[in-house]
Amino acid sequence: MKKIIKTALWIVLGGMFIMAGGAKLMGNHSQVAHFAQWGYPLWFLYVIGLVEVGGGVCLFIPKVQFYGIVVLSVTMIGAALTHLRAGEMGAFPVPVVLLILLVTLAWTMRQPQKPPRQDQ
Repeated sequence: MKKIIKTALWIVLGGMFIMAGGAKLMGNHSQVAHFAQWGYPLWFLYVIGLVEVGGGVCLFIPKVQFYGIVVLSVTMIGAALTHLRAGEMGAFPVPVVLLILLVTLAWTMRQPQKPPRQDQ
């Protein structure tokens, strides 16, 4: 069951972040407008787009998956704070839910603890 949850999470999250980052990298009009409204420079839109696409791709590569989770988690914290600062309470839950899903994915990656060795 844990493996199924992990697989579903990295596929869904990876795809979502690649699509969201791709929209930013393509200069989607609504993304440009949001970043301008929040007071961020246009170059920051492309940085976040690269981070989201790169992090999303990392979710598909087992050896770097954890690093992708960390980078995307930090990005979602920034997104949540941006929505709070802008008073966008309707948009605030989206990055929070994504952050929770990223933390859940990280949790599924834990190695099972081995029981202590009992010498006789």
